Amino acid sequence: EPLSNLDAQLRAHMRLEIRKLHNQQNATTIYVTHDQIEAMTMADEIVIMNGGIIEQIASPNDIYEKPNNLFVADFIGSPPMNFLNFQAKLKIGTTKIRLGNQTVNVPELYQETSGDTVFGVRPEHVRFTDNTGYRGIVTATEYLGTNQLVTLDTANGEIKARISSNQKANVGETVGLGFESQKITLFDGKSGSALRSALNNDGDYNG
Repeated sequence: EPLSNLDAQLRAHMRLEIRKLHNQQNATTIYVTHDQIEAMTMADEIVIMNGGIIEQIASPNDIYEKPNNLFVADFIGSPPMNFLNFQAKLKIGTTKIRLGNQTVNVPELYQETSGDTVFGVRPEHVRFTDNTGYRGIVTATEYLGTNQLVTLDTANGEIKARISSNQKANVGETVGLGFESQKITLFDGKSGSALRSALNNDGDYNG
């Protein structure tokens, strides 16, 4: 990990320099790192390993948008993907699920499941809305400049939402939560594997 001992500013500069060198050489380069930012910004293709086992091989975009399993979804992203646990019996062709007392749209499922299921959604795909019965209680807010990270408690677990800094979010208030339906990944709660769906069933998905 050649950049591990550099300060943050120099690391950012060296990531660009290494990427430029790679492009100039037009040669295959293998770079090993525990830093997800380095992997996501420098790689054409990422191999994520866990205990010596390859979990997924894909482009940075597909690793982020179409994780193979809960490990990859939790490993990539800062903060990582939100996971809400629920019980369900879902058939092939399902496009709606019940999360608490609310019906939520999801990408069409190409795989069935029954029992423990995990609803996965990135913080930037969570929004505040009054047009929903699914609610969360704000427990913390983090100002990040142009946006803020809001942590909420829901009936299915903790969730984080990345919203505009101009939007009000006060600790202790209850807000309605909506989700960008085509960005949702459902996981089998026992195996941790992502369920095949219209989101992740293309030829670039490695499951």
